[in-house]
Amino acid sequence: MTKKEITIAGKQYPVEFTMQTMMNFESITKGKSFFKSNFDTLEDRIAIIAASVFTADEHSDITVEAIIGNKDFAAVQQIIVAFNVVAEVMEPFFKIPEIEKANNPEPPAEEQTEEGAKN
Repeated sequence: MTKKEITIAGKQYPVEFTMQTMMNFESITKGKSFFKSNFDTLEDRIAIIAASVFTADEHSDITVEAIIGNKDFAAVQQIIVAFNVVAEVMEPFFKIPEIEKANNPEPPAEEQTEEGAKN
């Protein structure tokens, strides 16, 4: 299990990703399925940030208000940075086992000639 830290409003918070994070996300979003989210909205990104903080520390004092700060571009940048850290701790949780990679190999990339045409 990977743990990292994010900074929200100048304060450090640990983040972690487990099944509890998915359940926290669904609780924060009032039942929205974790598996149906592609995290392309600020609301979903804020929710997964908070969910991952609460996974690392269920008694954390983080709030949505702290995450959105002054609702300015600096807050958006803070959310983007924090979400990227959460995505980093999320990745190992969904790691594809090597045996599955062997059973379902990636298709080979198409090669291009010097003129740029595909072979």
